[in-house]
Amino acid sequence: MAGLPSPALMSRIADAIRSVRFGSVRIMIHDARVVHIEKVEKLRLTQEADLTSGGMPRDVGPTNRTTGGSPLPDGR
Repeated sequence: MAGLPSPALMSRIADAIRSVRFGSVRIMIHDARVVHIEKVEKLRLTQEADLTSGGMPRDVGPTNRTTGGSPLPDGR
């Protein structure tokens, strides 16, 4: 059975947790030893994107879906 993690390792894990606002910290263990610390952070967007308009915010107006969201040719 392995001993307790070192204070340095515990500090690195705590730093990883503190640095993620929204997301997760995954600790990978092999043979009872920490071998990997992985952070996944999710970014919260301030504007809601409308995926039916090519990913542009809803207040931008109509877009041409065939060109990846560029404005419609007739200026609508």
